[in-house]
Order: sequence, then structure tokens, then C-alpha cells
Amino acid sequence: MKPSRQSLALCFLCLLCVPASLFSQSLDIQKVADGVYAAIPKPGRIVGANAAFIVDRGEVLVVDTHYRPSAARELIAEIKKITPLPVRYVVNTHWHNDHVQGNQAYVGAFGPNVEYISQHLTRQDMMGKALPGIKDQLNNLPRDITAAEARLASGKGEQGETMSEEQRQQLSQRIADLKSYLEELQAIQPTLPTLTFERSLVLHRPSRDIYVLYYGKGHTRGDVVVFLPKEKVVVTGDLLTNGIPFMRDAYPVEWVEALRSVERLDFETAIPGHGPVQQGKKQLSRLISFLADAVAAVKDAVAKGQSLDDAKKSVDLARYQADFPNFKNGAPATVERTYLEVTGKIPEQ
Repeated sequence: MKPSRQSLALCFLCLLCVPASLFSQSLDIQKVADGVYAAIPKPGRIVGANAAFIVDRGEVLVVDTHYRPSAARELIAEIKKITPLPVRYVVNTHWHNDHVQGNQAYVGAFGPNVEYISQHLTRQDMMGKALPGIKDQLNNLPRDITAAEARLASGKGEQGETMSEEQRQQLSQRIADLKSYLEELQAIQPTLPTLTFERSLVLHRPSRDIYVLYYGKGHTRGDVVVFLPKEKVVVTGDLLTNGIPFMRDAYPVEWVEALRSVERLDFETAIPGHGPVQQGKKQLSRLISFLADAVAAVKDAVAKGQSLDDAKKSVDLARYQADFPNFKNGAPATVERTYLEVTGKIPEQ
């Protein structure tokens, strides 16, 4: 029997009356396979990276934990809507703060039996870089908040233009988010990996095998991917994003080979470190081609004795401009970082 118009209207009104607290304010939860979910940050929120979680018969595994413990707690609340099972494992794909600062939330929610998994270099870099990074943020955020408040008071945008009411509201929300983030940061409890490995780790669970794989230096020196052969899903961290990934700590020459190893995995769906869930390997192939061409061009420039500034002018990657939304800034950063790697100027860790 078909529902009447009145019943459909009533259902719609009921949806409108559902309290906002029933929905995550910061995360969009997407089911990508049986028992496998992506957590994609909503625009405009200080959340950081994507996360993912895998529900098995006895426990849950989470991949990456966002910038802030409150975002991790939001994800925990979403997980509890799907399953009563506890989170037993947390994988940190690499050391960057937007992937690890929410770690503490899982111990808080599920107790000391939670195991934190990473490649051993990631644990080292969390101690040597992520923890000092928290101190840097604590020093910089008050200045950023003061500057934003002054801009809001002036009514002028960053280029001196008069802000619209929508821009004022957005900036006001941004200031509120920064203040709440600063409060969280002041109370953060760094939580390090408890289980590290060199090349690969496999969790043989009742429903599936979960592979945590290291293919060498890439976006950082300790990036891992989580691969589910049964579901043909890979969670890549920032080895793959929706644009040109952040290059500050990268090793582009070695990154190409790491991505080629990922490409050989039998997957159909990729949950990247940032951006929407990807179907197929198209974006991965684009990034491999982009990085391979950048490496080849920079090596040629170095062989010709070009300086970094000359290499930035001579290396032409414009054919990839349509492939990456952040090409304007990402391409020069790639050339610079590749030049440092090729010339041996990346400092030893």
C-alpha cells in the first residue's frame, strides 16, 4: 500500500523536529562497505583530517583521530549509534597533528586497553614534532584570534574590501571555533602509539583481515595505509588527498614508489586523508603521474646546474592544473621540496 500524502508530510515534519544533537555537527559519516565507514569533516569546522572506522564482530578499529579531542568524541558518538562494540584499535597513518591530536578521546571512552598502532617512525615524529607543534599552536593561536577580532571590528576583509553580512557571520563563527579550539589545546593529553611495526602488520579478525602497510617515505617518513582486501577498500592518510598533498615534510622521489605500491593493491574505494571518498584509482594515478613528472623535471634541472629559483621557473607542470584544486600553491611547493630531496638538503631526522 502506498503512503498517503498526509503520512509523507508527517514523516517530513518529524525529520524537521529531530534534535540537532542527534546529528554530528562536524562530521559526515558515510558507509563505504559492510562494516566500513568514512568520517568526512564538514566545511568550516576545525576538525582536520578525515577518519575511518571498521566494525568487526568483537571490536572497532579507527583510523586517524582529527585535530581536536571533541571531534574524536563526536566520532565516538557516531560509532555508538552504529554498534555497541568498543574501539579496540586506533591507527595513526602519520604524525601530523590533524591526524593524532584526538587520540586521547579513545582511552577516555574505552579505557586503557585501546591499542594505538603506527609505523615506528611515526611514533618518533609524534614525540619529536607533533608534541612541539602543540606548543607552537598554543603560542600562535592567541595572536590569530586577536587579528581576526580586529578584522571583524574593522568590517574589512583581508584585501581591504568591505565584508558582507555573510562574511561577518563566517568570521565570527571562525573566531568562536578558534577560541574553543584553544581551550581544548590547553587541556590536551598527548597519547602516543603503543604498538609499532616496520613494514606490515595484519589483524586477523573474525570478519576480515585488516592490513596496515608501510611502503617507504612519502608524505612523511612514516606513512601507512590500511587495506581491506575483502571489501576492496584502502584508507590512505595523506599519501592521497583530493588535491596536491601538503609537501612540508614530504619525500617526493620516494613518494612516487610508495604510491605505485598502493596502486597495485586490489581496491575499488579509497578514503583519502582529506576530501571526499574516491571511487577507483583515477585520482591516485593523477598524483603518481604529477609527482613522477615533477621528480624527472627537477632531476633534469639539477643536472643542468640550476638553482632552486631557476628550477621553479623552468619546471612546467601546467598540464596538471585542472587535476588539482590547489595547483597554484601545491605545484611550486612540490618543486621546492623535490629539489631539496634531489640535492640532499632535507635534514636528517
